[in-house]
Amino acid sequence: MLKTVLSKLLMVLYFICGALILEAVTFHILGMGIMPEYFGYNFAIIMFLAILIFIIPNFTAQYVIYTIMLGVQAIMIYVNYSLYTIYGDLFSMDMIRLLDEAGAAMTSSFIYFSVILQLVLVYIAIVVVGYMMLRKCKKDKIKIRQHYSIFNVILILALQCFVCTYYIDERLYINNLADVDSANYVSSDTFLMNTSFLKYSSYSKFGSYGYMTNLLLGMNDKIDEEIQKATIEYFNSGEKYNYTDSEVFGVDSGNNVIVIMMESLEWFCFGDGNYDSNYNNLSYELTPNIYSLIYGEDYLTDTNNENISNDSLLAKKFFAKSKTNYSEAYAILGNYPVGEGLTDIAGDSYDPALNAFNYSMPGILSDLGYNTSYVHSHKIGFYDRNKTHSNLGFENVVGKDTVLDEEGNPVYSKEETSWDQWDAEGDFVRNAIDYIIPTDYDERPFYTFYLTVSTHGSYEYNEDEGDCMRYHNYVRWGEDDCVYNEVTGCWDLKDEDANLEDLTPTNWYANVLKNYEEDYPELCEELVYYQCGAMGLDEAIGVIVDKLKEYDIYDETTIVLFSDHYSYYNKLANKVKGFDEDDYSSIELNTIPMIISSPGLKEFNSTQTDPEDVVYTENTRFCSAYDIIPTVFDLLGVSFNENLYLGHSLFTPLEHTYQLDGEQVDMVVYYSNTGGLFCRNVYTYNLNEYVFNGMEEDQEIIDRFNAEIKNVLIKMNYLQILNDNYLYNQLTNK
Repeated sequence: MLKTVLSKLLMVLYFICGALILEAVTFHILGMGIMPEYFGYNFAIIMFLAILIFIIPNFTAQYVIYTIMLGVQAIMIYVNYSLYTIYGDLFSMDMIRLLDEAGAAMTSSFIYFSVILQLVLVYIAIVVVGYMMLRKCKKDKIKIRQHYSIFNVILILALQCFVCTYYIDERLYINNLADVDSANYVSSDTFLMNTSFLKYSSYSKFGSYGYMTNLLLGMNDKIDEEIQKATIEYFNSGEKYNYTDSEVFGVDSGNNVIVIMMESLEWFCFGDGNYDSNYNNLSYELTPNIYSLIYGEDYLTDTNNENISNDSLLAKKFFAKSKTNYSEAYAILGNYPVGEGLTDIAGDSYDPALNAFNYSMPGILSDLGYNTSYVHSHKIGFYDRNKTHSNLGFENVVGKDTVLDEEGNPVYSKEETSWDQWDAEGDFVRNAIDYIIPTDYDERPFYTFYLTVSTHGSYEYNEDEGDCMRYHNYVRWGEDDCVYNEVTGCWDLKDEDANLEDLTPTNWYANVLKNYEEDYPELCEELVYYQCGAMGLDEAIGVIVDKLKEYDIYDETTIVLFSDHYSYYNKLANKVKGFDEDDYSSIELNTIPMIISSPGLKEFNSTQTDPEDVVYTENTRFCSAYDIIPTVFDLLGVSFNENLYLGHSLFTPLEHTYQLDGEQVDMVVYYSNTGGLFCRNVYTYNLNEYVFNGMEEDQEIIDRFNAEIKNVLIKMNYLQILNDNYLYNQLTNK
């Protein structure tokens, strides 16, 4: 009997040792050390799983299950390594729903063969050792009655009770680390364990098994009435935004609103082929419609830019360290569920009658009588938008796969909506224009959120991608050597047999070759196809603007353009901006476009006689997509509860500042779901260590940074409770 028990425990030991070896590999390749800080917490979960399989009497079945579990762990090592290498991200539960999409978006640049080989070799070694142990154990011909003898059953129960008690004790210990005070709670390991809001820090503290357990336990975690009451009191205490110190409050009152989120767009897409960190080299050569939106249509006659002034707000310190679905939610909802996905709280199980997300931009504007629409130039099921966005306040939710023609028939076939079959962005807008600008525009104002796809990687020639086919000649050679083919909708060379060396490159292409051909020859081609997508986007914006002018409502429409994140495919932005490929924390790397075309803002600026009073054209305040809702509401003159949003209006001063090089800088903290907290000059991924951007270490600034972090985390915590428990309708100060 004892020999049988020892044999089975040998198999348990095999799994535990294998799990710990793979854990050490994980921590090594992610640069976290060797083992998690709360080793006992992680180890208790490993032991729990090991003893759970111990119940199975058959040695072979045990071995198979153990090796499968270790195989899954090895796969997760590679997943986390890939996510971290590509974008500085780690796995979260909402990614499970994106397996098909992620597979479609994968390119060879995301495959790390050396890491795969190392993991395979380690895993094979573990499997071989386990097989040798299996052969040794199988010599003891265990019988069912032996396995389920009183002695064995008592042993199993005792071991599992010990492990469960140990795990509960470890979790209670971590929970007891938190202070009841909100400011101390949100900076504790307790909050980190319950939310995993800092993925890298959470992983390094709790380990692979602890991290995954925390994610599972944190999903839709319902809380008691006392916490719900405190949450409601927090939001009811929020001040109503109706500031008199905002000079432009209500200048766009009653306007239509079009928000365009531009996939992976960089400022240099609007430039002359040179990289300028201050973005002063914007050019009309390849993106004339966006240039016109910024500077007005005088660029056609005033090519020296002598009398051109900004007609739009340019947020030149607009920052994003988030994937597409996060940035989108920030601009629609003002926040994002921490450690979850929108589908978890606003998907199939959600009751629309709750109106729990009516503080969203579409929710509030819908209550004000707006027609609200969401339009995506890829299929609407991507990121489960077909399940969530109607619950966020959109009356109409439309994707490429649901666009209908005048007869009510689908415009695109099923094959044309697959990942690698991208229509030209301008053509998509022509087909979807009645969704973007509703035909009842003259009866009520409208709000449309339009998500583009044309500049999504990878940046390679693709004959199934409309903008790549349409513009790949034009980007290089321009109108002098190209002619538009009305049949194919593409720009062809005027002389198909021309020697390319005899053609005159566009100014943009000439600068690209000058800057990158010697060091990054492949980057020149990548930039060509990336710029094709930017030209497609520019064409789409031109179609929208022309339709607004046709309807005579251009001067009654506020247009917001913003990018979701930097162009991380092929590390394109790192190369252009001159950053190391493993840099994830630099502010400049993550600085992307945000432009607001506001008729009221133009009128306000036109009345200012002193140029110093025209302060809203080039905004250099550190900002993010969190700030879009408060800023647009400010322009529209819409009052709102400030506690419901993580952002601030760009037109009002902030209370918290710090001095740097003689300049007063706003202390704005941006939270990234992909890992970290940032202000304009400081980044932290664990609330203990800091990376400094453009400044020397300064303890006073760190202290102010940490104080503002606590304010942000407190609000995040209450927003999480508000969303998870659908408390919005219980608020009195909405």
